[in-house]
Amino acid sequence: MKRSTCDICHFSTKTCVCSYVTSPKLSNQTRIIVLQHPSEVTVAKNTVRLLNLQLSAIEVYVGESPSDFKVPQEIARTYNCGLLYPAPNAINVESISSKSKPVEVLFVLDGTWKKANKIALLNPWLNNLNKITFSQRPENNYSIRKAEQSYSLSTLEACAYFLACYENLQIEPLHHLLAGMIHEQTKFMPDDVKKRYLSEDN
Repeated sequence: MKRSTCDICHFSTKTCVCSYVTSPKLSNQTRIIVLQHPSEVTVAKNTVRLLNLQLSAIEVYVGESPSDFKVPQEIARTYNCGLLYPAPNAINVESISSKSKPVEVLFVLDGTWKKANKIALLNPWLNNLNKITFSQRPENNYSIRKAEQSYSLSTLEACAYFLACYENLQIEPLHHLLAGMIHEQTKFMPDDVKKRYLSEDN
């Protein structure tokens, strides 16, 4: 039997997050382009769905190879873009000068570290983008999905931190929405299981 899904947030009706969405949407000036690995599309706890609900300027493209990302490649040729990726030559978002060329579009890879890295390797055109990273990683509050790396953040948390640093955007609605999703996803768990999830340090 197919589970019932909310037409607005696309989560199960039992874990609907619509009541946690802040209106109006956050008006981010930097256009967020998410390159999402196909394996993430059906993951119930994927945070890109939350970004879609709360940000005004976001697009999601699903795939792995360059042929899947023809539109993003054209965007990359047209605008001044950055790629959120911890490369050795990456620029810390905290130190981007106001005199620098503005980052008009931020590309974000969505998937496990292994899958995100695969997208990066299969798409050499991404090498032409300025890499952006964080000098001080914010706390990971995404307790219901185990991170592969100790420094990993959910896609929502990474985008939120970028927008807070780069645009001085008030990102509380994003964190409120994430907390709401975690609450909905764990509310039916037995207390001992819930406690283990919410106490894990990712």
